[in-house]
Amino acid sequence: AMLARFADLQTAMVLASLLPARCPVCGAAGSAPCGSCVNRMRPAVPAPVPPGLDACGSLLAYEGAARTLVTSVKYRNDRAALAWLADGMAALVEPPADVVVTWAPTSRRRRRQRGFDQAELLAAALARRWDRPCRRLLDRSPGPPQTGLSLADRRRGPCFMPQGPAPLGVIVVDDVVTTGSTLTAASRALRSAGVSWVGALTAARTPRLATLLPVPPSPPSSVPLSVPGTPPDVESSLKFGREVADVPQ
Repeated sequence: AMLARFADLQTAMVLASLLPARCPVCGAAGSAPCGSCVNRMRPAVPAPVPPGLDACGSLLAYEGAARTLVTSVKYRNDRAALAWLADGMAALVEPPADVVVTWAPTSRRRRRQRGFDQAELLAAALARRWDRPCRRLLDRSPGPPQTGLSLADRRRGPCFMPQGPAPLGVIVVDDVVTTGSTLTAASRALRSAGVSWVGALTAARTPRLATLLPVPPSPPSSVPLSVPGTPPDVESSLKFGREVADVPQ
């Protein structure tokens, strides 16, 4: 096992020298994302907590450079900025004791088509930073993706089914929250299995969500955005290459 890990380290070092990190937004070599693109991103604006959740936080406003960054992970499996997103999300809140991290899964068909689930990648990375367990607690029934649906259809949300034994507290991770219906559906399924506290954390929030209901009077403070160090260390690159395999199925 040690020899295999050493070989992995050597391979990663060679790849890092031949394929330097690039910004998923503009393609510039160096940090992922680069400082110029980070300066064009805005933190998510305060918004009401979706029904059924005890808490909900988001890192970025889903627009411009931030939208390009998140969709590069979601549709192109570009993991260059995964560490940066997970760092920012982890800094938003202090997780409750004994909480378990899970994710709002895509359907099994879409996961097979893409070869990955972006929410699962984010959940595994976030749990690593909090030193909390990450477990598959939800399964998604077949149905159309939320992207592209009308507002009325989005509000109906997908159908989730609980999986495995239910912990007392859960934080559900997703890439983007728009109407909040996906997170509400996830919370409903988890509570039906016996979960008593459900929070949510997303990489981004669409500005539309803040206009659906009044903004809370005392919003939490925003986490300042910063540029990651460059180049990324080899050990982190190896870990993020194995995010999905580290999650119990």
